[in-house]
Amino acid sequence: MPDDQRRIARASFSTLLALLFALLPALTPLAQARPVGPATLDENPSVSADAESVVPPPRTAILTYHIQPGDSLWSIAASFDLDVDTLRWSNPEIAQNPDLLSLGQELLILPVCGAYVTVQPGDTVARLAERWGVAPADISNYPLNNLAEGEELRPGARLVIPHGRQEIALAPPGPATGFTYAWPIRGVVTQRYWAGHRAVDLGAPYGAKVYAARAGRCLSATWSEVGYGYLVIVDHDDGSRAYYSHLKGAWVQPGDWVGRGDLVGEVGSTGNSTGPHVHFEIRIGGVPQNPLDFLPPEP
Repeated sequence: MPDDQRRIARASFSTLLALLFALLPALTPLAQARPVGPATLDENPSVSADAESVVPPPRTAILTYHIQPGDSLWSIAASFDLDVDTLRWSNPEIAQNPDLLSLGQELLILPVCGAYVTVQPGDTVARLAERWGVAPADISNYPLNNLAEGEELRPGARLVIPHGRQEIALAPPGPATGFTYAWPIRGVVTQRYWAGHRAVDLGAPYGAKVYAARAGRCLSATWSEVGYGYLVIVDHDDGSRAYYSHLKGAWVQPGDWVGRGDLVGEVGSTGNSTGPHVHFEIRIGGVPQNPLDFLPPEP
């Protein structure tokens, strides 16, 4: 190729390269020019780039909730991110029997776990704090209480006790020396064993601790669909089992070994129950026995 033609070819090639570099941004594929996925924040500022990380602002007011068909205290508590005790301690009419709810009944819903209490004569912030296991400042500084520094409490007023807790302090049952079983709780026998009720019912305060009547392995700790409510079953490795039902909740899990006197749950009123109590059964070979035949005369 003559030199003139070579110079023209090189010049043309350089011009073509310059033109391509100039056009390159316009030729960039759409998938590279714009992220794949939801619209960017600039296009829709109300949409978060990570919706799952958005936490709604905390509630700051006390709500009134009306019982709906199918509601239970447990489902209501879960829907407001509270616990059952908060609902009980904020609504005295259900404190002793949280299973007995009626349609349309009003419940007060706190914005935090704790209690909503009515001030009694003689109550002070310090006494309430000691009673509920919190610091006095937790009560006096809580915004909804609207308390001035050093203000005396007015009987009849209602106060939020944020994160307050109360323990039901019943003495554990006696050791039951010489008996196969110990009493599971120091309760009152509210129903004895008979043909239509092959167990004993022991009435006790809601939330009181329930103890293993005999050593064994936890076979089940779950909600029963046949009226027992929350049920713990302990197997004793000799063909006998103990049933603790209508519990508020369990302290053991399937597979756990429990000794006599170890905690297995708390008194509730779950399932087909007319008040807080423990429905206590002893079964041998699957056949219910009269628990009073195996227990000391008194708890």
